[in-house]
Amino acid sequence: MDITTEIGNRIRFHRKERKISQEELALQSELHPSYIGQLERGVKTPSIDTIYKITKSLDITMSDFLKNIETVDNAEDSYAMKTYLLIEQEPMHDQKNIYEIIKNILKLKGK
Repeated sequence: MDITTEIGNRIRFHRKERKISQEELALQSELHPSYIGQLERGVKTPSIDTIYKITKSLDITMSDFLKNIETVDNAEDSYAMKTYLLIEQEPMHDQKNIYEIIKNILKLKGK
């Protein structure tokens, strides 16, 4: 997965988690609604200023938004990283449940 796609996925995830539309996010961040859609689909690459506007509108810090972003390009080399990237997009209570499931699977394997 390339960085532009990952940023778009993160924008969509945080927007949906807050239950706001692309139009609402565009209004709050002073961007065009179609541009938000292009960002979420990975068609456009946002500038740092754009990421700042979006994260501010989503009430998330840029550092939290970009956390582990440098590992995205290498994620295909690691199933552990692929798993992490999937799980990190889930709500916290689901993350805990997934963790417990994985932990129990490893216990069954004798780990």
